[in-house]
Order: sequence, then structure tokens, then C-alpha cells
Amino acid sequence: MAEKVAQAGVLDLAAPLSPVERYYFGAEFCPWLFPEVAQIEQALALARQAQRPLTLLTPVLSEFFFPRFEEALAAIAPQLMPQDEIVLSDWGALATLKKLAPQATLVLGRVLSGQKRGPRILDLALSDFDRDYFQQGSVYSREMVALLQEVGIVRVELDNLLQGVAPLPEGLVGTLHLPYAMVSSSRNCPYREGLGDRGCPKECGAPFTLESDETAIPLLQRGNTQFLENCSLPDGLAEKRIDRVVRHSVLPL
Repeated sequence: MAEKVAQAGVLDLAAPLSPVERYYFGAEFCPWLFPEVAQIEQALALARQAQRPLTLLTPVLSEFFFPRFEEALAAIAPQLMPQDEIVLSDWGALATLKKLAPQATLVLGRVLSGQKRGPRILDLALSDFDRDYFQQGSVYSREMVALLQEVGIVRVELDNLLQGVAPLPEGLVGTLHLPYAMVSSSRNCPYREGLGDRGCPKECGAPFTLESDETAIPLLQRGNTQFLENCSLPDGLAEKRIDRVVRHSVLPL
């Protein structure tokens, strides 16, 4: 694998475009934060203007949100090109994505990577065998690699784990997200109590920090998802089969 690592960034419709090789746009974790069709079209227009491809992040879905998701995808799909990507964060969306946007490249989202997450892993007394286990995820199994190849997925999105990231198996390439690594996510959001199938009436509340005596590393929460911050770029990305890095300036959606 070439040593060059492509740089990608998250597109902010209200900010000047950053000089990167690919733009990411959408939502990974909360369906109610998935952008409207007009916003996705604006992001596509900006990416086309910069002559850069777009990666559309799709979220973990709920039964209430799925019809809106299908409508949005049906409207956007004809505008996507083969160099554009759609990140799959919910296996329930696979058939819809392949049906409505067969020309776009599918990517497995970090929600589905099965990586071992959380700061307390650093407190464990790990043997070399244990460390290798905690640096991997479900995408490292032969069965998962075979499944991904069957559905046409080669690229997987990865979190920058504190304990390190193991080299991906043959047949896969990876994208590493910095500096915020997902720790956990839930359908239960502190800002959505009692809303049922209705969208959120306003933006999420301000992100906040969670601290515990059990670890020196705080968790950062935005909406329904908790993150930790790891700014250190691992060595040997090429050997790990990671050829792209996405840098987030704020906590992801």
C-alpha cells in the first residue's frame, strides 16, 4: 500500500471549505440530525465546486425515521457519482442503499466496526495476545470480511482507539477518524424525552463532559453519543491498511 494518506474533512455549510481531498457530510449516530434534502444538495454542490467527492454519512435508524430516510435517499441518489460514498451505520439500511443508489460506493461505518472502546481498557494488564484482541473488532473476522466482500464493501471507518488499532485483514482498507473516538451510543437521548416519532424541535443541547474516579480520561457527550478524545495519529498507517484520515473540528453528530 502506498504511504500517502488521504486527508478528509467534515463539510460545514456555514464555513469556508477546508483544503482536503474528500468531504464528509451527514450524521452517523442520531437519525433526527440527518440533514434535509436541500442541505445534502448544498453539500454536494459545494463538493462539486471544489472538484472533490462527497461521503454521505447515514445514521443508526429508527422505525419512525426510516420513511423519511428513504424519501431523502430517493431524492439524492440520482445526484451521486461512483466516486461518492455512502457510509452504512445500520444493516437495516443496506437493501435500501443498494436499491436506490447502486452507483455510489458503500462504506461500513464505525458504528458497525465492532471495535473495543472505552478508556478503562488502558487500565487492564494486557498480554500481547490480549492487546491484539482489544485493538481489533468484528470487521477483523474472516466471516465478516467475506460478508463485506459479498455486499461490495471494501472500506471500513475506524475509531482511533487509545490502545491502538490492529492492521486490517487483506481485502479491506480503512479510514481513521480523529480526534474524537466513539465510545457508546444509544437510542435514548437526554434531549428527546417524550418526543416519540417527532423530530427534535431544536438543536441538541450543548455538549458536556462526563468525569469518573474510575478513569482519568473524561468522556465527551453530544446528543445520544459519548466520545473520547485521542489526538495522537498512530504510526505505520500503511501497514495497518489505513489510507485515509478524517479530522473533526467538533464532536460528530
